[in-house]
Amino acid sequence: MSPLRTAADLLRTLESGCYRLPELYQLAEQAGLADRADGRRVIQDGQEQYKRRIRSALQALRRQGRARPHDDRRAAWLIEGTVARPRRALLLWLPGDPGQAELVLGAAATVLARTDEPIDLIVADPPYALGRGDHRSAYRRTYGRDHDQVVGGYVDVDPAAYADWTAEWIAAAGAALRPGGYLAVITGAQQAARVQVAAEDVAGLTYVNSIAVKRPFGLYATRRFVHAHHRITLMTRGPLTSAQRFFERPAEMPRGRSGEVYALDVWTDIPDERRPGRLRYDNALHPALVARILRSTTRPGELVADPFIGSGTTLVACLTEGRRFYGGDLNPEALRFAAGRVLAEVIPQLQPPAEQLALFDSRQVPA
Repeated sequence: MSPLRTAADLLRTLESGCYRLPELYQLAEQAGLADRADGRRVIQDGQEQYKRRIRSALQALRRQGRARPHDDRRAAWLIEGTVARPRRALLLWLPGDPGQAELVLGAAATVLARTDEPIDLIVADPPYALGRGDHRSAYRRTYGRDHDQVVGGYVDVDPAAYADWTAEWIAAAGAALRPGGYLAVITGAQQAARVQVAAEDVAGLTYVNSIAVKRPFGLYATRRFVHAHHRITLMTRGPLTSAQRFFERPAEMPRGRSGEVYALDVWTDIPDERRPGRLRYDNALHPALVARILRSTTRPGELVADPFIGSGTTLVACLTEGRRFYGGDLNPEALRFAAGRVLAEVIPQLQPPAEQLALFDSRQVPA
C-alpha cells in the first residue's frame, strides 16, 4: 500500500461510520501527516496547518461526491469540541447539488478573520446594545414573552463600547470581502448611521443603499415616533461602477410602466418572524428578508458569511437559495440552535428523506 501523502488520501481510506473532528486529527497524527509540509505551523485561526488541511479536504471530497455516505441516509453535523459547547461544526450532506456550511464559535471580528477565501457577501444582524441581558432594561420590561421558550446565552454589547466594537468587526468585514463584495448590516434606525460611518471611514467601503424594512409591531412610544422599520445598510468593497459588483433586481418587486422591475428601497412585504409554541432565539429575522438580499447581491454557489448567526436565519436562507455559508457567534447555544434547526426544519424541505445522504451520524448533533 502506498504511503498517505495528503489529508485527502487519509479521508479516502476511511470506512463508513461515526467520526468527529478530533478523531480525524488523531488519525492524521497516526499517519504522520501532521509532521509534513509545515503541518505543525500555527495559522491565523490559532490551530495547526494540518487541521485546516483535514477540513478543506473533507469539504472538497464532499463537493465532488467522492465521500462515502452513511447508511442511515441522514444529514449530519461534524462537531469539533463538545455537544454542549461546539467550537466548530461542518454540515455534511450530499444531495444532488451539495452546498457548504461551517459554523465557528467566536467573536465577530475573529470569525471573519479566519475565513479560508474572500467572501462575496457578509450579512450581519449585530446586537443593538439595548440591554437584552439585563432583566431591569426597558427592552425586557416592554417585550413581555415566555423566556422559557427563548434560547439562552444571548451576548449583548455595552452601549459605552458600541462605537469601538462596531469599528472593530466592520474593519474585519471589509478585509474579508472580495472586491465587489457586499456588506449588509441589519439594525434598528438608531444604529444605522454608526454602521455606515464605520464602513466608510474604517473599512473603506462604498455606500450602496439604505433600505427600510417595515416592522409589523414597533415598540410603543409616547414621546417620539414609533420605530416601525428595520434598516439595512448595504455597502460594497470598491466603486459602484466596478464590473466585479453583481446586482440583480428582485423579480418579486413592483414593475414600472415599461414592465421593468422597480427595485424600491422600502420593503413592506417582509413578514414578522413568529414561532408560536416553538423554541426560538432572541431577535430573529424572517428568512424572506435575508433571501432577498442573497438573490440581489450574490450568484448561486457564492460564499456568504454571518458573524452573528443567532437563530441561523442567514444559514437557512443560504441552504434554501443554494449559497455556501460560513458563520459564527459568541454564544454556543446559537450554534446548537442553528445546527438543530437545519436538521429539523430545512433539510426535510430541501430533499425527500430517501434522497438525503450523510457522512457522519447525526446523533452527534445537539437537538
